[in-house]
Amino acid sequence: MNNNLGGGFAILTAVLLMAIADAMIKVYMGDLSLWQLFLTRSPFVLGLLLALSVSVPGQGLKPAFIALGDPWVMLRSVLVLLMYLFMYMSFPYLKLAVMGAAFFIAPIFTALMSALFLRDRVGLRGWGGVALGFIGVLVVSRPGTSVFQPAIFLPVIAGLCYSLAAVLTRARLQQSNTLGVALSLNLILLIISGVLVLGLTFTPPPSAWVDHSPFMLRPWAEMSAQDWIAIIVMAVLICGLTVLLALAYQIGQTVLIATLEYSYLIFAGLIGYIFLDEVLDGFSLVGMAILVGAGVLVVTRRTSPLPAASPASASKSETGAAP
Repeated sequence: MNNNLGGGFAILTAVLLMAIADAMIKVYMGDLSLWQLFLTRSPFVLGLLLALSVSVPGQGLKPAFIALGDPWVMLRSVLVLLMYLFMYMSFPYLKLAVMGAAFFIAPIFTALMSALFLRDRVGLRGWGGVALGFIGVLVVSRPGTSVFQPAIFLPVIAGLCYSLAAVLTRARLQQSNTLGVALSLNLILLIISGVLVLGLTFTPPPSAWVDHSPFMLRPWAEMSAQDWIAIIVMAVLICGLTVLLALAYQIGQTVLIATLEYSYLIFAGLIGYIFLDEVLDGFSLVGMAILVGAGVLVVTRRTSPLPAASPASASKSETGAAP
């Protein structure tokens, strides 16, 4: 019981930090490009992760560097990068909690792909959760009405990338060094964002393109001392997420921890309302409740007795979760 309480506290704290980090991204998307955020944040994250590799028992620099050379680790990092890309592309158009609701269809994708590639059992409860999840997305997005936003598909695609990374982690990376996997992701983020920032700064796209999608195409912008402080705070949040998410799945029951991750929707709704002036309507709240119910059905289904990694732990506990 004490382990579950500790794991529950760890996951709730981690999910709160995740919602804060995502809200900070939404705030800064008006001033800096996504790639500039990644480029300036990644060195701090890498430094903190290296410090953790030295100080955390059972980690160490050598196992971390070995993980960096694993092609499966690299592939997983690319999948998580694509997840970030599609998720943050939706930020200018969707409320934080609505984005989270669409993204959290990921456990459903993971269940389907686990059944296909890992021969996991989906079962009646799992298939019921799959059907309920798609109903929830339809309620949140309301296609055919004036409130429908095509951008709702972006976090759904992000959830698909997230699930691919989860299945890959379970199939190939269960024994990989946790901090090494996190280092791989942030190193790739640093390299790709650096290339894109240079390209957008010295060979900028047409101004009409930049005006349409400034968060993705804006060139380098001057940063104030306050901006740098925010970048450091985001880096600390990511490292905190890495440790807390790993700890939660180490000491708590997987089903309990995976279910509590849906508290992100509550935190995102509150933070969006208080700090971003985002008000959710009744349909969005009902759809989010349906999605939570669908996710609970999927994560609590009976699975095969193979070594398991939940959709959340597989993808998040080794990546530092959302930036």
